[in-house]
Amino acid sequence: MRLKEIRGLPVIDPTAARKVGTVVDYQVDPVVGRIAALDITPVTGGEGERILAQRIRRVGSSAVILTARGGSMPSEPLEILDRWLDTSTTIGLEVMGDDGNRIGHLVDATFNQDSLEVEAYLLRASFRERLIGRRGRIQPDKVHACSRELMMVVTGKVKAVELAPEETHSMEMPLPLKAADRVAAPSYEPVPDGKPVGAPR
Repeated sequence: MRLKEIRGLPVIDPTAARKVGTVVDYQVDPVVGRIAALDITPVTGGEGERILAQRIRRVGSSAVILTARGGSMPSEPLEILDRWLDTSTTIGLEVMGDDGNRIGHLVDATFNQDSLEVEAYLLRASFRERLIGRRGRIQPDKVHACSRELMMVVTGKVKAVELAPEETHSMEMPLPLKAADRVAAPSYEPVPDGKPVGAPR
């Protein structure tokens, strides 16, 4: 199922057998690669509410079914996390490879209706690609980092260089570096008197 197909679906509480609202937007966590929440307008009116993923049992083609405990929470107290993507930030989001080449722009995504995990991010296709029925896809495990303005993906064209332990103490994760960019550690050669060359005497 595609993300764009969620909007407009009724949300049903199976315990009470009633509609609690209608989906107006989604929140996707691209780092986890999963739908994080759905924003709904309640049937009774009033302010919008946000239903977190753990309260969603399944997204069907005709309705969203909640778990037996159902429920939702007002959207005001729960801040939208910066990394979550909604409709306005997903459609047209620029996708850049870790090699510095633009891959394209997102147009939608497909997801598993039971687990809510994103199966693939879909890229905008050129006219020629649409004619032959081909569209670019990005697997969620290729997403290296994402914000509301840019998605970075691993292309496999840039090799990560292992850093020595003393070089990594100030870094959280090793960066992909060219071998020429690394500073070689000084080497000392032993001499007959047992002291290395360049060592204080």
